[in-house]
Amino acid sequence: MLWICVSVFFKRTPQFQPLSDIPVRTTRDRMDPSLTSMALLSSDRLVVVDLYNQSVKLVDVGQSMVLHQLVVDGRPWSVCSLPGNKVAVTLLDKHIIHIMDCDNQLSIVNTISVQGECVRLAYSNGHLIVIIDDPSKIEILTMKGGVVKQRDLELSKNFLHKYLSVIAENNVTSIFIYDINNRRILCLDEDLQVLQVYPVLDGASLRCVLAVGQNQLLVTDFNGRLWQLDSTMGRRTLLNQEERFGFAYSMAFCHERNVLYYCVINAVKRYAIS
Repeated sequence: MLWICVSVFFKRTPQFQPLSDIPVRTTRDRMDPSLTSMALLSSDRLVVVDLYNQSVKLVDVGQSMVLHQLVVDGRPWSVCSLPGNKVAVTLLDKHIIHIMDCDNQLSIVNTISVQGECVRLAYSNGHLIVIIDDPSKIEILTMKGGVVKQRDLELSKNFLHKYLSVIAENNVTSIFIYDINNRRILCLDEDLQVLQVYPVLDGASLRCVLAVGQNQLLVTDFNGRLWQLDSTMGRRTLLNQEERFGFAYSMAFCHERNVLYYCVINAVKRYAIS
């Protein structure tokens, strides 16, 4: 799994070497891109969601280009990778999740209805884990949309302020939810029981959260700093002492390339790690 391989971060303070940005604007775009989410498919391909152009884009990171663009009928917001070279994409205003095949081009192969705005989603052990807005709740769904488990959550009402990251390691699933307004991270198990609630960075505002181990998180703040958090020990470590990354909307790490991908509003930035 991708997340397990990020242990390189924890052995010593890494060095970040900026690489060229990956442009994601295409000739089909009517506006500047507004990237709200990103998912890594493999070492050479990722998928980004472009809200303003109502598009999902398949990107070749080796060639630094968009291979295919699929315009959807709605407001795409969040994406996660699935087995079999597929992704799941939420459409906020349509209350649906599109399952897409990513072989050379993007195509919708299934559509799942949800009860409310699905603002974040992740995949684990054959199920989708989703955050539904208004009222806020977390649900575990089958790949056909059946609700396996659900739990009401007291989260901020602003859908921009919720982040979700899931890690499955050694047959244990940990679900991390970050709520900007309440300045806390919730850790839940696969039965949606809250295992831990802890404040973040002395009340500082984080931007996104990436689980990289059962008790390890990478988080960014609004000043472009990247932090490692140990949820059991309560420790935090600033990783990018010199390089500031900008205002992040999504992160992913590729072990094969040893590259951190960092999604900002209109481009995908990347940093080689040594």
